[in-house]
Parts: sequence; structure tokens; C-alpha cells
Amino acid sequence: MTYSSEISELIQLTEEALRDSALSDAPTTYIDLLATLLSLQGVETWGEQLDGLNDEEYEVSCPACVSGNFIVLGEVGFFSTTDSMYMKQSTSRKVPLQPRSPETLDGLARTLHSRALADGHPGIAHKLTYVFGNAQCAECDAVFSVEEAITTRWG
Repeated sequence: MTYSSEISELIQLTEEALRDSALSDAPTTYIDLLATLLSLQGVETWGEQLDGLNDEEYEVSCPACVSGNFIVLGEVGFFSTTDSMYMKQSTSRKVPLQPRSPETLDGLARTLHSRALADGHPGIAHKLTYVFGNAQCAECDAVFSVEEAITTRWG
């Protein structure tokens, strides 16, 4: 592999930075570093799309009706909506997201959730239960996997 020793060194440095206690008050920097680590490890979709946690939303298509849904993860709540102005209009339909229980997470979801907790970022770990959970389309009511919708759009 080209540059394998350099990539290995970058992974080690990123790992060290992620464990830095100074990041406890910098969740956006922590997410950026975690995304960098995923990219270095070859987890391309999540290396590029984990920053949706910083933006507190993902825009995905419903697999049933193809309507655009905003998956909202943050201060305004945890819900899906088809209204891009959801923060300004109180009349938009907001369907609560269905998080996965941490005990049922597996694979990358479990790794990221456990890592966030171990590194002192319970808020990020909490958001991840929604990213790896389900949403209900605000247009047709179909239930779909948020993770699959993200990887379908950007995978």
C-alpha cells in the first residue's frame, strides 16, 4: 500500500488527539477528528458524512416515496420532517426519530458509540443512537433506517 507507514502514523496521532481531555468542551472538533480517523481507516462514507452530527441534520430520501426528509439531531429535537424551514415554522410536521438502544448497536455503530463514551462525549454517543436508528417519513409514514438512507445517498 502506498504511504502505509505515513497513514499508520497519522492514525496513531489522530487516536492520541481523540483521547485528549481538552476535547471534552469541543464536540465539533472531536467529531471532525473521528471522521478523519474513519477516513484514514478506509471507512469512506462515514469519514465524509459523520460531520452531519456537527450540522445536526442529514438530508436523505425516503426509500419508499423518495421524498426528501431532514433528519434532525440536536437542540431543536430529534425528528424527521420534509420542511427545510423546520426551525422557523412551528406548523411543520415533525415525526420523532426512533433511536436504537445502545445494547443493540453492532459493528461500526457499536464501535463509534463505545468510543464516544470512552472518550468522554456522551452527547455524541446519544446522537449516534439516532443516526443508527430509524426514522419515519414525514410524507408517507414509511419507517426506514437512517444509516441506510445516509449510506445510500453518499455511499
